[in-house]
Amino acid sequence: MAGSGSNWLSGVNVVLVMAYGSLVFVLLFIFVKRQIMRFAMKSRRGPHVPVGQHAPKDLKEEIDIRLSRVQDIKYEPWLLAEDDSRLLQLETQGCYNYLYRMKALDAIRTSEIPFHAEGRYPKSLIGKNFCAYLLELRNSSTSFKGIRKALIDTLLDGYESARYGTGAFGKPEYLKYQDALNELANLSWQRGVPAEGC
Repeated sequence: MAGSGSNWLSGVNVVLVMAYGSLVFVLLFIFVKRQIMRFAMKSRRGPHVPVGQHAPKDLKEEIDIRLSRVQDIKYEPWLLAEDDSRLLQLETQGCYNYLYRMKALDAIRTSEIPFHAEGRYPKSLIGKNFCAYLLELRNSSTSFKGIRKALIDTLLDGYESARYGTGAFGKPEYLKYQDALNELANLSWQRGVPAEGC
């Protein structure tokens, strides 16, 4: 009796060892297969090869230099064209804050404020450079030549509100901002305020 019980237990042990061994083998097989596939994908050239891989050294260097400049390209497009059909919605009743926000940001381009003078601020970054120009004017230790800090603060607040604000930015806010832009443009050209460097 005792011998048959021990034979039964040894048989169960053999089956368990075989089951665990099979499981470990299957897991190892899956792991090794995945690693082989991963290395094969890395070493395979496929359709994606470096640009200019077989080009002469000088040409390859020129390609690398130009590709490294791509990440520095920034461009702020016009948000509303003059013939944009959405502008017709402003004549109807309704809440079109987003259109006034877009018009406010585009108004910087059409304003005659000379913040691009002397090439210190590239034209591709309108908003960022406009804010830098205003902050420079506000924090300048020299006299503003007639430009009030309140006017600059109005423009900065209007820009921040139009671009990043979550509150209402409708027709009254847009007109106030546009008036401030026009006033700064007039003062800048009358007084000859330059776009000073940082």
